[in-house]
Amino acid sequence: MNHYFIENPALLTQERQLTFDIFGMEFKFLTNNGLFSCNKIDDASKILLEQMPAIEGDLLDLGCGYGVLGIVLCKKNNIRLTMSDVNSLALDYAIKNAKLNQVTATAIHSDGFTNITKLYNHITLNPPIHAGKEVMYRMYKEATEHLHIGGSLYVVIQKKHGAESTQKKLLELFKDCHTLYKKKGTFVFQAI
Repeated sequence: MNHYFIENPALLTQERQLTFDIFGMEFKFLTNNGLFSCNKIDDASKILLEQMPAIEGDLLDLGCGYGVLGIVLCKKNNIRLTMSDVNSLALDYAIKNAKLNQVTATAIHSDGFTNITKLYNHITLNPPIHAGKEVMYRMYKEATEHLHIGGSLYVVIQKKHGAESTQKKLLELFKDCHTLYKKKGTFVFQAI
């Protein structure tokens, strides 16, 4: 089965370029078959970007895909960006897109936090819903171990994909969890 959250070198290549306007800036993103939302910037990522407060310090774009969240946030804020993904094709495109958008970033090939040892001020996550709750909950838990004290995990998720259970889990794991956005079935949480 073809999923964006696994390695699949057998996928046929069909590269395309997307243009994305946000915060008065234009971004260009190269993408390819087998990557999450390869034909357009997904709505949940747009909402997460629009709802996040200004940030600074170190940001981990966990499960970065082709790099939309981290690259946009890096251009908008004064941050040091790390992008990670289990899918090496996605990570290759995230690196290309960072260069294309003149963003400096570190890239780490990692299944969740497997190869990540550093602490961050902020972590962004548009979780891999189809990987299942066990994978998502592991990412939430391990995020607590990779944030500085007072650091934040930002998660965007739809109600139909488990927003309420995600909020409950975040409240179990973190000191606090704020709902930054709740509209039309999409939620953005900031877990501190």
